[in-house]
Amino acid sequence: MKIQNLHAYHKHITDTYDERSGNHENSEWHRTTALRLIEDLPPRIGDSVLDIATGTGTIAFHTASLVGPSGNVVGVDLSKGMINEANKKLAASDTHNLEFILADAERLEFPTNRFDRIYCASAFFCFLNPLTTLRHWYDLLKPGGGLGFHAIPETSYFWVSVARSVLEHYGHLYLLNKPTGTIEKCRQLLMEAGFKDIEIREEKSGYYVALNEAKKTWLKKEDFAPGQYPHPVSDVPPRILSQCQQDYEARIEALNTDVGVWNDITMYYISAFK
Repeated sequence: MKIQNLHAYHKHITDTYDERSGNHENSEWHRTTALRLIEDLPPRIGDSVLDIATGTGTIAFHTASLVGPSGNVVGVDLSKGMINEANKKLAASDTHNLEFILADAERLEFPTNRFDRIYCASAFFCFLNPLTTLRHWYDLLKPGGGLGFHAIPETSYFWVSVARSVLEHYGHLYLLNKPTGTIEKCRQLLMEAGFKDIEIREEKSGYYVALNEAKKTWLKKEDFAPGQYPHPVSDVPPRILSQCQQDYEARIEALNTDVGVWNDITMYYISAFK
């Protein structure tokens, strides 16, 4: 990818998460799912931990309390807003084995074999080159070190899966969640990156969305579209884009039930070792 496109994509990501940073701390769902990664792959006393896409520091603060004074934790994020919020929390705490750094998780400048544990909650879908990113994180782990992260099936979130099907019908790609679309794809990615002892736990969940609200979710050029640049509808001709939207709304209506449209939010909890 050309450097100007990479910068544009990073701005797309940071603008989105900077806007969310003030309210991110209020999301109980994000907190709960993040801490479940720690339950599956707990750090040990004295461990060195890297929390990627740390947000306001949910995993970072929790692991800092678990590794003790002899351990250390680094939280990194591409969003200045998130890092600022995390540092406010840090300044108000008595935590001394934790720091937050503004950094690109695909190009981290830490030495190899630096960390015992690496975590990444609800952000892997943002990375443009999943395999390259996993290989980079593998290099940062110590031998025997563990990686824990979330991945999302391609069937999760109806506004993604239905939009992808519609766009593919007209010859356009929508890549969100495709690299981790199945357990088999996740396992293959990790094996190609060099990881072993791979565990993938599927946690099913979801909720219903009212039909009128569901039909408003069609993908627009100004919408957040992580993991892909240029935006998946940026080169779709207006006439085709209008037809895509009509098809999308028709498919949403076909999915409707007496209680609304089911939104599957199944997630994979993944752990693997170097």
